[in-house]
Amino acid sequence: MAGTHFTMDAVLAQQTERTRGSSTSQLKQLIAESDSKIILLENEMAALESRMAALVELRDLERATGDAFRFLAAPIRTLPVELLAEIFLLSIRELDLKSGFIYSMDWHIQDAFRVSHVCRRWRQIANTTPRLWTGPISLDLEGPRHGQEGIYLNGLDTWLARSAPLPVPITIVTLEKGSRSNKSDSRALDALLCISARWRSLRFVAFSPAQGWFVQRLTGCRLDCLEELFLSSLDHDSADSHFDGTAILSFMTASRLRKVAFNSSCGIPMPWAQLTDITLGDILSPETFCNIFSQCINAVKVSISIRWLLPPPARRDALALNQLRVLSITWVGHEIHGMQFLHSLSALALDELRLFFEDGDGTDWDEATLTAFQLRSPNITKLKIEGDGMLVPSHALIAVFRHAPCLTHFSIVDCPDSVDDHFCQALCYTDGVEPLVPRLHTLAVAEFRGNLSQDGLANTIASRWWSDADAELASRSGPPVVARWRQIRLRDDSIYQGFGFSPKFRETMNALQETGLDVDLVDVEFWELDW
Repeated sequence: MAGTHFTMDAVLAQQTERTRGSSTSQLKQLIAESDSKIILLENEMAALESRMAALVELRDLERATGDAFRFLAAPIRTLPVELLAEIFLLSIRELDLKSGFIYSMDWHIQDAFRVSHVCRRWRQIANTTPRLWTGPISLDLEGPRHGQEGIYLNGLDTWLARSAPLPVPITIVTLEKGSRSNKSDSRALDALLCISARWRSLRFVAFSPAQGWFVQRLTGCRLDCLEELFLSSLDHDSADSHFDGTAILSFMTASRLRKVAFNSSCGIPMPWAQLTDITLGDILSPETFCNIFSQCINAVKVSISIRWLLPPPARRDALALNQLRVLSITWVGHEIHGMQFLHSLSALALDELRLFFEDGDGTDWDEATLTAFQLRSPNITKLKIEGDGMLVPSHALIAVFRHAPCLTHFSIVDCPDSVDDHFCQALCYTDGVEPLVPRLHTLAVAEFRGNLSQDGLANTIASRWWSDADAELASRSGPPVVARWRQIRLRDDSIYQGFGFSPKFRETMNALQETGLDVDLVDVEFWELDW
């Protein structure tokens, strides 16, 4: 409403002049006349407001009519329900765990509810499309609710109901025994347990002794759809005194379970024979490894940690894991003979081998043992070594290459003096000379020392690279018998006064980049491999 264009002082001055010499009775008569005018004006305003309200209602009705016409004319209205449901599914943002943006964990939930609130027709389609509601459910039993526990629980119940009968992934972020004796949290856990037969995965993402308490509640539960299980750091020592993992048999009857990550020391029985992806978080002795993995006849991917506190036991026949494709081994502590663990294993189909050494500066590289393992696993294409200061002589790496004819990817990290001139000369390709690792096309090195000629490294890289328009390639006696580089990552530690590449080397790499070679000199702070 517009402001008045007068002031009380001005009105008072005007009426004072007008009524100068008037008696009290005359002033009272003027007051009565003014009050009557006010009543008349208010009546007129009420009539106008009533008319205005009627006009507003007519306008809103006409707007709704126009929106209805637009809806009837919209091309999307003619789409079949099935196609519209597929469009809804494509509009849902996927969970991106690598983004580091914690709020992205809820985007798929927001998107699903948003689509279901556009209009009644869309709501009907969304609510009857279970796939729209099968994104990961993350239950944080200690997160702030700001007094909205009822809304949270109703949303959880709605999500679980609309996803039926399809499986859903379940993640529990934090958990306290008895769920803090909070009724709303207990109700949330009960809601999850009621649909345990529809869990596609169960994951704990934070340490909590109450994991054992919760897992014990699964006794007798059906886990018909469970495919993946992640129990974080649950072990016998971290659980309470009443925890008895051996009595939890629910996972033994989970016929679809294929992927597990947990500590075997918790004692929970597992259907080892059907598992294909196994990560054990506790440190295994060779005997424990053999006892467990002799049952894992279908293991395809395995990640374990090994420690030997005693001298290596007498040799036994190597355990054959004929389906194994990816093997990751971490040696924990200073172990002089630790690599002899490899004598206990044979993996004919092995494709990727990852060797990690904690406190590697106290461990000896066992060339003979690894060579024997390679002969039993001749199809390795990817090899990753992380030494944590472990000394791996260049001649040992050259021996690895000699017994890896299928190798395509090689990465070595934190192994001082491993990559020297001998290493570079061995990889350098020369026409007419039989090359080492002829299929190698991806190389990552993160540790250089002074025993390296940067010119030699540049020549090695250039010897295995040519562009499609390379004139020199046409002049060769025949096509190269080595693979062309696809990706090279070299770590630059100069930011911490470590090894740094010379301007000449950088200039050479930039020139190769311009011809199409994917080569990066990566600062130590940003070092990360994507394979």
